[in-house]
Amino acid sequence: MYDVLAAADIRAFTDLLDPDIEWTVPGRHTLSGTTVGVAALLAHLAEVAQRTGGHVSVDVREVLTGEAYVTALVDVEMTVDDHTVQDRQVHVFQVRDGRIASVREYHGDVRAFEELFGTP
Repeated sequence: MYDVLAAADIRAFTDLLDPDIEWTVPGRHTLSGTTVGVAALLAHLAEVAQRTGGHVSVDVREVLTGEAYVTALVDVEMTVDDHTVQDRQVHVFQVRDGRIASVREYHGDVRAFEELFGTP
């Protein structure tokens, strides 16, 4: 999934998703919360890209695969203006009928993202 996102292959990305996907980002910043549905998720990711000017990288370190869940340990880097955050995160994917039904992000430094994106 990360390679499809990095390549900006929206069709391939959406083919991986359950139509009612729920994606949860922790924290109290302006991009945190739960996004429901493919269209809402695409809008959310477009806002991330716009706010960071496309300065987002995800380096997948490890992946653990089970029958219903996939867990990825990733190093994320995002930049807004001249402020860069580097964070080790865990992303937990629930898979249902061969598609990603939910994603829950666990950030190592939630406060850094609150500073990066601001609180409402």
